Amino acid sequence: MAVSTNVSFLLSSVLAITTLAASQTFKAQLAETKGMTILGGGVASLFFMFVLTAIGNLEDILMGKGFELQLIPEVAFALILSMAVAGSIHRVSITCCVLFSLVILYFMNSISQKTYGVSDAAPVKVEKKKRR
Repeated sequence: MAVSTNVSFLLSSVLAITTLAASQTFKAQLAETKGMTILGGGVASLFFMFVLTAIGNLEDILMGKGFELQLIPEVAFALILSMAVAGSIHRVSITCCVLFSLVILYFMNSISQKTYGVSDAAPVKVEKKKRR
C-alpha cells in the first residue's frame, strides 16, 4: 500500500527518530559483544535508510515531483549522520554501518529504477557517408 509523500515523510522521520532513540538507549548492550556490535551497525544503517527517505520526501514536497536525490549532498549527509550514530555505539559499528548502508543504497536504487525508471531510449542509427 503506497502512501502520499507527506505521510511518507512523517513516517520516515518518526522511524528515524525512534531508531536513533533505541540505539542510544541500548548503547551499552550493543557495545558488549562482537555480534551486538555488528547489530549496532545494522541499526545505524536502518537509521541511514529512514533519514535518506525523509530527505527525499522533503525535497519532493519543497521542490516538486521528479527531484532526485544526488550522491554528494543528500546521500553523503545521510551516511555521515548514520556513521556518527554508529560511532556513538562502537568503532566497529561504523564499518558495519557503512557496509550495510551501501547494500541498502544499492537495493533502494534498484527498487527506484524498477518503479520510476525511464525505459532505455532506442539506439540512434548512424549513417556512413559513401566515398566516391
